Amino acid sequence: MPAILRMLLPVPALTRGEIMAGRIHLRIITPLRILYNDDVDMVILRGEEGDMGILPGHESRVAIMGYGPLRIFKNGTEEDRLAVLGGFAEILKDNVTVLSDAAEWTTEIDRVRAEAAKTRAEERLQQKDSNTDMQRAELSLRRALVRIEVSSYPLIKGKFHSSSK
Repeated sequence: MPAILRMLLPVPALTRGEIMAGRIHLRIITPLRILYNDDVDMVILRGEEGDMGILPGHESRVAIMGYGPLRIFKNGTEEDRLAVLGGFAEILKDNVTVLSDAAEWTTEIDRVRAEAAKTRAEERLQQKDSNTDMQRAELSLRRALVRIEVSSYPLIKGKFHSSSK
Protein backbone atom coordinates (compact mmCIF):
# COMPACT_ATOMS: atom_id res chain seq x y z
CA MET A 1 0.00 0.00 0.00
CA PRO A 2 1.43 3.43 -0.89
CA ALA A 3 2.68 5.46 2.06
CA ILE A 4 0.29 8.31 1.35
CA LEU A 5 -2.69 5.96 1.71
CA ARG A 6 -1.30 4.52 4.93
CA MET A 7 -1.09 8.04 6.31
CA LEU A 8 -4.77 8.65 5.56
CA LEU A 9 -6.02 5.46 7.23
CA PRO A 10 -6.75 5.52 10.98
CA VAL A 11 -3.85 4.15 13.02
CA PRO A 12 -4.55 2.38 16.31
CA ALA A 13 -2.93 4.17 19.23
CA LEU A 14 0.00 2.43 20.86
CA THR A 15 0.22 2.15 24.62
CA ARG A 16 3.20 3.68 26.45
CA GLY A 17 4.59 0.18 27.04
CA GLU A 18 4.36 -0.73 23.36
CA ILE A 19 6.10 2.49 22.38
CA MET A 20 8.93 2.05 24.88
CA ALA A 21 9.48 -1.61 23.96
CA GLY A 22 9.29 -0.99 20.22
CA ARG A 23 11.82 -0.12 17.61
CA ILE A 24 11.57 2.05 14.56
CA HIS A 25 13.04 1.14 11.18
CA LEU A 26 15.35 3.83 9.76
CA ARG A 27 16.43 4.16 6.14
CA ILE A 28 18.73 6.96 4.98
CA ILE A 29 18.98 7.18 1.21
CA THR A 30 20.94 9.49 -1.11
CA PRO A 31 21.04 9.33 -4.92
CA LEU A 32 24.37 7.47 -4.68
CA ARG A 33 23.72 4.94 -1.92
CA ILE A 34 21.75 3.67 1.03
CA LEU A 35 23.61 4.91 4.09
CA TYR A 36 21.53 3.18 6.74
CA ASN A 37 18.85 0.49 6.83
CA ASP A 38 18.24 -0.95 10.30
CA ASP A 39 15.99 -0.86 13.37
CA VAL A 40 16.78 1.80 15.98
CA ASP A 41 15.45 3.01 19.34
CA MET A 42 15.21 6.68 18.40
CA VAL A 43 16.17 9.19 15.69
CA ILE A 44 16.78 12.90 16.12
CA LEU A 45 16.78 14.82 12.87
CA ARG A 46 17.02 18.46 11.93
CA GLY A 47 13.92 19.70 10.20
CA GLU A 48 13.49 23.18 8.80
CA GLU A 49 11.60 24.09 11.97
CA GLY A 50 14.22 22.65 14.34
CA ASP A 51 15.29 19.32 15.79
CA MET A 52 12.71 16.54 16.01
CA GLY A 53 12.97 13.39 18.15
CA ILE A 54 11.25 10.34 16.68
CA LEU A 55 10.26 7.30 18.72
CA PRO A 56 8.13 4.30 17.71
CA GLY A 57 4.50 5.35 17.46
CA HIS A 58 5.34 8.88 16.26
CA GLU A 59 2.59 10.76 14.46
CA SER A 60 2.76 10.23 10.69
CA ARG A 61 4.08 13.20 8.76
CA VAL A 62 6.48 14.39 6.10
CA ALA A 63 9.20 16.78 7.20
CA ILE A 64 11.47 19.02 5.16
CA MET A 65 15.02 18.39 6.33
CA GLY A 66 17.33 21.24 7.19
CA TYR A 67 21.12 21.16 7.20
CA GLY A 68 22.31 19.48 10.37
CA PRO A 69 23.24 16.33 12.23
CA LEU A 70 21.02 13.27 12.22
CA ARG A 71 21.50 11.27 15.42
CA ILE A 72 20.78 7.54 15.69
CA PHE A 73 20.21 5.85 19.04
CA LYS A 74 20.38 2.07 19.15
CA ASN A 75 20.65 -0.49 21.96
CA GLY A 76 20.02 2.04 24.70
CA THR A 77 23.15 4.15 24.57
CA GLU A 78 24.86 3.55 21.24
CA GLU A 79 24.78 6.60 18.99
CA ASP A 80 25.88 7.33 15.43
CA ARG A 81 25.74 10.69 13.73
CA LEU A 82 25.61 11.86 10.13
CA ALA A 83 25.74 15.23 8.43
CA VAL A 84 22.53 15.56 6.42
CA LEU A 85 22.32 18.40 3.94
CA GLY A 86 18.62 18.88 3.29
CA GLY A 87 16.00 16.56 1.85
CA PHE A 88 12.77 15.04 3.12
CA ALA A 89 11.80 12.59 5.87
CA GLU A 90 8.72 10.38 5.76
CA ILE A 91 7.79 9.54 9.34
CA LEU A 92 5.38 6.72 10.11
CA LYS A 93 4.61 5.09 13.47
CA ASP A 94 7.21 2.34 12.91
CA ASN A 95 9.31 3.61 10.02
CA VAL A 96 11.42 6.67 9.09
CA THR A 97 12.77 7.16 5.58
CA VAL A 98 15.16 10.05 4.95
CA LEU A 99 15.79 11.08 1.34
CA SER A 100 18.66 13.53 1.01
CA ASP A 101 20.79 14.88 -1.81
CA ALA A 102 23.85 14.52 0.42
CA ALA A 103 24.65 12.84 3.73
CA GLU A 104 27.97 11.80 5.24
CA TRP A 105 29.14 9.71 8.20
CA THR A 106 31.51 11.40 10.62
CA THR A 107 34.44 9.34 9.30
CA GLU A 108 33.79 10.49 5.72
CA ILE A 109 34.17 14.18 6.53
CA ASP A 110 37.53 15.82 5.90
CA ARG A 111 37.69 18.35 8.73
CA VAL A 112 40.55 20.35 7.16
CA ARG A 113 38.65 20.64 3.89
CA ALA A 114 35.48 21.69 5.74
CA GLU A 115 37.42 24.39 7.64
CA ALA A 116 38.86 25.69 4.34
CA ALA A 117 35.37 25.75 2.78
CA LYS A 118 34.08 27.70 5.80
CA THR A 119 36.86 30.28 5.44
CA ARG A 120 36.23 30.68 1.68
CA ALA A 121 32.48 31.10 2.20
CA GLU A 122 32.99 33.68 4.97
CA GLU A 123 35.38 35.64 2.74
CA ARG A 124 32.90 35.64 -0.15
CA LEU A 125 30.11 36.84 2.17
CA GLN A 126 32.28 39.68 3.52
CA GLN A 127 33.24 40.92 0.03
CA LYS A 128 29.64 41.74 -0.93
CA ASP A 129 30.88 41.89 -4.51
CA SER A 130 28.17 42.11 -7.18
CA ASN A 131 29.76 39.06 -8.84
CA THR A 132 29.32 36.98 -5.69
CA ASP A 133 26.27 34.75 -5.52
CA MET A 134 25.33 35.43 -1.90
CA GLN A 135 22.80 32.61 -1.64
CA ARG A 136 25.37 30.09 -2.88
CA ALA A 137 27.98 31.45 -0.44
CA GLU A 138 25.51 31.17 2.46
CA LEU A 139 24.69 27.55 1.53
CA SER A 140 28.41 26.75 1.31
CA LEU A 141 28.90 28.22 4.77
CA ARG A 142 25.96 26.21 6.19
CA ARG A 143 27.31 22.96 4.68
CA ALA A 144 30.79 23.62 6.04
CA LEU A 145 29.48 24.41 9.53
CA VAL A 146 27.42 21.19 9.64
CA ARG A 147 30.39 19.13 8.48
CA ILE A 148 32.62 20.72 11.13
CA GLU A 149 30.02 20.09 13.86
CA VAL A 150 29.46 16.47 12.89
CA SER A 151 33.16 15.73 12.29
CA SER A 152 33.95 16.75 15.88
CA TYR A 153 31.57 14.09 17.21
CA PRO A 154 34.07 11.18 17.38
CA LEU A 155 36.46 13.43 19.28
CA ILE A 156 33.77 14.26 21.81
CA LYS A 157 32.37 10.74 22.28
CA GLY A 158 35.63 8.83 21.81
CA LYS A 159 34.08 6.42 19.30
CA PHE A 160 34.15 6.09 15.56
CA HIS A 161 31.47 4.88 13.19
CA SER A 162 31.91 1.57 11.48
CA SER A 163 31.00 2.16 7.83
CA SER A 164 29.94 -1.47 7.38
CA LYS A 165 26.22 -0.58 7.43
